[in-house]
Amino acid sequence: PQSHCPEHDPNCGCHGPIMTKGMVGWAGGGEGPDFFLNTFDKPVDWWEHQHTVWGELDEESIRVVESAYDLPAHKTSMRMLDKPIEFSIELF
Repeated sequence: PQSHCPEHDPNCGCHGPIMTKGMVGWAGGGEGPDFFLNTFDKPVDWWEHQHTVWGELDEESIRVVESAYDLPAHKTSMRMLDKPIEFSIELF
């Protein structure tokens, strides 16, 4: 399907690259600002260019994120943890 840039960002490019494992994407349109961490092993071409990528995890950080899969969660349209986890982000 053809993507259309939102009125407030007419040159968005809709929006980023095809995401690969470890990329951090912006998830707009909700109550957010929200972001998500891509942990799929293969490029997620079904998302097309719909998400702005604003960061990337190193291998150690990916392992930490994947350890959260062992925590209690429920599924709606996405897998959501039952309880929040605290974390910090270190920018270089």
